[in-house]
Amino acid sequence: MTQQVGEVNAGLLWKQKHLSPLPVPTGEPASDVLGMIWRKNDTYMDVGSISLSAGWVTLYSMTLVIVCTVIYSITQGLYIAALMISMGSTVLMGFLWKGYIKAYRRALMPPLRFHRQRREVRIVTPEGEEWTVPWERVHAIAPSATMIGQFGAAKMGGLLLWFPYKDQIDEPFHMNKEGWTIMVSPGPGIAAMRQWECIRSFMEVGPEAVPEACPVPNGHLGIWESFVDDMRSGFREGKWARTIFWDGLFSFFFNAFVLDYLTRKKFAVIPDLTSPESIAWSQSLPPEQWAKRSPELEAAIAEREKDLEAAATAKLASSSEPVDL
Repeated sequence: MTQQVGEVNAGLLWKQKHLSPLPVPTGEPASDVLGMIWRKNDTYMDVGSISLSAGWVTLYSMTLVIVCTVIYSITQGLYIAALMISMGSTVLMGFLWKGYIKAYRRALMPPLRFHRQRREVRIVTPEGEEWTVPWERVHAIAPSATMIGQFGAAKMGGLLLWFPYKDQIDEPFHMNKEGWTIMVSPGPGIAAMRQWECIRSFMEVGPEAVPEACPVPNGHLGIWESFVDDMRSGFREGKWARTIFWDGLFSFFFNAFVLDYLTRKKFAVIPDLTSPESIAWSQSLPPEQWAKRSPELEAAIAEREKDLEAAATAKLASSSEPVDL
């Protein structure tokens, strides 16, 4: 049976919430957590799915810890231990870094193009196959899982976008059904909903409701200028601890300057849809030809907005209640 928005599937250490269809408001502000918005105008928005940060932070921090361990072993006269650690870690980290470099050098995939006037999504595979999917047939799922290890429990999550193949548009969806998917990792729960809200708001509200396209934050500034600008912004907003430890020490400890350089180089040229069919499909339409919401979605959005308004009113009332002393 096709899952609908709001449905939750859960197990012992995992949960997945369905955000669409139907694409109703999540109640969260639109936030492009991963820089997925590659291109945006009044007609369509291009969304990409590559993120270099997580892999870089993980591999660089592991390498740093290993190097520090080897240096400490040498200073303590543990030369054999240092040699063994060096040999084992070189094999392991070499394999991991090779995979990261291979992924980095791979050409950017064509973006997903969301056409708000047609209310359709254009999919172009790296092999050149193309088709369109009705907006209200897009499935958005926010999976999360709790990982338990020797240092405690950590919650991980992401956003999964599922699109039916062109010859299966009208077939019902289920969790084991094959389709064209994109999986990104903005984080569990609220972070995933905010990332999805970027796409949903563009299609249902308009381009002014979502952030500007910015796959490289502060890309108009130099790398050092971008760092200084982030620090100044954090201090102006009064976020002293976050700015000092996250934006400041984080940048040096994980060598975020090199990551910034690699990201800028990677996104120097963002791919476009170039086939005649996609170019024609991407054109603007006269207002009278714009596609309309389905009656089901209209009713679902109205009901959801009432629920959000009621929740906001109840929250305001509870916060304004007098406290007995």
